Amino acid sequence: MSAVDETDVRAVCEAFGRAMQEMDFGAIEALWDRDNEHFVYQPEEFERPCRGWDEFRSYLDYIPDVVTSVRWDDVESDVAVLGDAAIVYAQVRLSLQFKGVDDPFEGDVRFSYGLRRTAAGWRLFHCHESRQLVLEEPADG
Repeated sequence: MSAVDETDVRAVCEAFGRAMQEMDFGAIEALWDRDNEHFVYQPEEFERPCRGWDEFRSYLDYIPDVVTSVRWDDVESDVAVLGDAAIVYAQVRLSLQFKGVDDPFEGDVRFSYGLRRTAAGWRLFHCHESRQLVLEEPADG
């Protein structure tokens, strides 16, 4: 893995976070490999993933209907570049302000990203969001 590739992959993931915070869906679109046959985006709040660009675009269109603001703070990430593919684990501190709700919904969310190198640079094709399950007693890992 070259340092340049790792830097470029991190830049895409960080740009995704900035675009989500700004609710700049045009910027988000530019980061994705929309024609990738393995395209998957799993929002934490959806039971089923968005498979393919049209379903993901519908998800993006849904966000402004329910969310008024997003605060996105990257906490940590690990990057593995494997040739023309990369996988990233990231922990993000999120705060979402929902329409009609007084208090923001806040907490840490874990993201797994899949990216591939394209002629246009590194592009996302996979993302999975997950919030840690809160248990009475901590689970040993």
